[in-house]
Amino acid sequence: MSRIVLAAALFFFSAVAARADDDFKTCASGAPDYAIMACTNLIEGGKLDTRQEAIAYTNRAVAFRNRGGLQRALADLNRAIELDPELAPIYANRGLVYQLKDEPDRALADFDRAIDLSPGSAAFYLNRGTVHLSLKDKDRALADYDRAIEIAPQHVAGYISRGSLHQREGEHDRAIQDLDRAIALDPKLAMAYANRGASHLGKGDAERALADYDRAIELQPRYPKALAGRAETNLKRGLTAKALADIEQALALDPNGAYAHNINAQILTALGRRNEAIAAYKKALAIEPDLQESVQGLEALQRSKP
Repeated sequence: MSRIVLAAALFFFSAVAARADDDFKTCASGAPDYAIMACTNLIEGGKLDTRQEAIAYTNRAVAFRNRGGLQRALADLNRAIELDPELAPIYANRGLVYQLKDEPDRALADFDRAIDLSPGSAAFYLNRGTVHLSLKDKDRALADYDRAIEIAPQHVAGYISRGSLHQREGEHDRAIQDLDRAIALDPKLAMAYANRGASHLGKGDAERALADYDRAIELQPRYPKALAGRAETNLKRGLTAKALADIEQALALDPNGAYAHNINAQILTALGRRNEAIAAYKKALAIEPDLQESVQGLEALQRSKP
């Protein structure tokens, strides 16, 4: 699956929850334990019509998914579709489950169906774009992000998603343009600053990159991506000690970050700690085998004399 960070779209059916019954409200809340209990009470109560029952199963599936129970979520969504196959958010929720299960073809089929039933939902296009990207279909991913922004021009997630794709493709000016828009819409979104910092760094503007990473960390002090990005920036500025402090914190917060292990390897190389650098590159590649910077860095170290 794509490692690009996107805002998750959660789809709760609120029409039934508007009723005074506490179980309806709690079932639609998304709070895992309470929602599961409330939705189960509704399903087993025998007082729902077919659509209401499909809604209850869907809400319970969202709660199971939030708790990490993907198989139980999938079972509930399958049942919801049996009950009411014309509700688009059921397919969108099942698509999200398939994304989490790393089954992109099934996820894509569900988002296609959700969009057929409800072509005006920006969130459906955003999530389908993520699936296209995981399948390395960048043109279709971009088309979906464009459509999501067209539908909801004030939806910050669209600009984050499209900006991330531009950044991935090395189109940093276009990425910065989208991320400027995201920050204008939500000036307290740490992710937008961290992503923009990466594009500034990609353009060789370490000063602006550092300012963005500093702001991201100010907003979210325990943000591994921003800490790793600031470490890379300081490494390029020759401030190896500062870089090392940030990367150690990033790895403590997220030991499975391939990008952080890659930057750690570069820092260790700069410090002359060859064997540790080789181990760090290998960790990065164990997580993300096609990370070219790590492939090249590891090969260079292995060719060099101890």
